[in-house]
Amino acid sequence: MGRRSRWIGVGWFLAASAVALSAPPLWAQSVDVNIEELKRELRQAQEVLKSQQAVIEALQKRVADLEAGQARPAVPGSRESAPMEASASSRDAAPAPFSVSWKDGRTTFRFARAEFYLSNRLQYRWTGDAFDDPRLQDTGTFAVRRMKSQIIGWAYTKDLTFRIQVDWANANTSLGVLDDAWVQYDFTHGHRWFMLRAGQGKTPFGRQSIAQTATDMFADRSFVSTAFCTIRDVGLTATGQFGPSSVKDLIEYSVGVYNGGGRSVYTNADGTYQTDIRVMVSPWGSAGYDEANPDGAPVPKLSLGFDVEHNDQRVRDPKTNAYKSGLEYSTAGYDLMFKYRWFTAYGEYFDRHSHDAKGAAADSSGYNAQMAFLLIPRRLELVLGRWGYDPNADGPDDRQTQTGVGLNWYFNGFNNKLQADYRRVESEASRYRSYEFRLQYQLVF
Repeated sequence: MGRRSRWIGVGWFLAASAVALSAPPLWAQSVDVNIEELKRELRQAQEVLKSQQAVIEALQKRVADLEAGQARPAVPGSRESAPMEASASSRDAAPAPFSVSWKDGRTTFRFARAEFYLSNRLQYRWTGDAFDDPRLQDTGTFAVRRMKSQIIGWAYTKDLTFRIQVDWANANTSLGVLDDAWVQYDFTHGHRWFMLRAGQGKTPFGRQSIAQTATDMFADRSFVSTAFCTIRDVGLTATGQFGPSSVKDLIEYSVGVYNGGGRSVYTNADGTYQTDIRVMVSPWGSAGYDEANPDGAPVPKLSLGFDVEHNDQRVRDPKTNAYKSGLEYSTAGYDLMFKYRWFTAYGEYFDRHSHDAKGAAADSSGYNAQMAFLLIPRRLELVLGRWGYDPNADGPDDRQTQTGVGLNWYFNGFNNKLQADYRRVESEASRYRSYEFRLQYQLVF
């Protein structure tokens, strides 16, 4: 640097110093600035910084838990986990400021003392039926199979969770629009060892009926599950899980008492309660309740389940005190789910004993057997199924069977998918077969 450049630099420095020294000190500017206002703005800035830091720490903990295999992320807005489903957020997260966001079909609302998620699911279907019987005419039908809105979350404390779900497609049917309306409290404060649920929701019986239809391998549940499972009722459910630190969900259980009349039935004319018990063992960690598996499973998962349901719906004549109508039944169910890489297998067997008001007994049984193969990971899935139902073991020629094959194309997982399946329907009561083709589009938004 030349002598002239150095003197120019010194000159700028001296000029700046003179300006600074000639300026009035900061405390002399109180006429223009209110110190109390500055303090208030400082406190506000500190609070914003504190809340943002809490959000960052919560996210960091969530990521660490997922990487360590200690937490399982909930699928946004579309899946239903085990009967013990609870809060979908990190329990240890500090209260965050209000925010609204949307991702993968789910709108998230966060408040200081509450958090909930809103999602909608549309299933639009075309069904074509063909018959070997010359007396029957082939048909084709369009339908909105489901149009559901769901809100799940927690309020006041993360131990207190809730779920509300309505199906607008049932507005003009006897079922009514209300699917779920329950609250649940975790008495073990996040450990999920014992939780109590009150309200209307799914009963813990039948793997396929517990699973959400958004994840079905085929376009809908099997006719066997419909025959044996009540699916929803009103009552109380105690549920939980326990196991070693390496497999915290080794054993899952649910015990419930319900009116026994089905969804949206708030009377109990027979005077007794329906009872359900379910136990599931998962030696390598739970395989979950999703039937299909578009993402594959990097490690093998196996879940073995056993459940039992008893319901006495017989009604007595007030004059004679004898049973005049209704049915009493006990049903046992056995199921398994296995997932590994591109392969999924699901099986379920039902065994029911019942007798009517006159004492006439009947035994019935049924099974579901389904497999899925990922042909293109996260895109194309091939599904195969076989289902059988015997409504009366002592009755001749009444067995029914179905055999099916289908393809699922996933645009964006369960949130945006197209399903096509074809089934052959056979009954011993008829020498004719029938065939059904279903094409269904599902969108979660």
